[in-house]
Amino acid sequence: MYFRRTAERDVELGGQAIRAGDKVVLWYVSANRDEVAFPSADRFDVGRTPNEHLSFGFGAHFCLGAALARLEVQILLEELLRRLPDVAPAGPAVRMRGNHIAGIKRLPVRFTPA
Repeated sequence: MYFRRTAERDVELGGQAIRAGDKVVLWYVSANRDEVAFPSADRFDVGRTPNEHLSFGFGAHFCLGAALARLEVQILLEELLRRLPDVAPAGPAVRMRGNHIAGIKRLPVRFTPA
């Protein structure tokens, strides 16, 4: 969810002075919620356009498995909805607590058995 680095030289970023030796933390989870880049940044919108999100990194640090991850999610959702067309939430999601990994620990659902 984040990484920390130490600034090697003085620099200004977004109007904030960062001095050599300062500890700087980048929170990956905030990148796709940048209100400067996205209107209604905190609203979940699968149709967001344009969607220049950073979920898989960028440039030299772009995730090599991004295409596979996208395909896996697409197939999972297609099959889930084909087999359980009326699947719906049956309670609140319980999120994992921690600083390094974000995720859902439990998500109760309801559906009509075949």
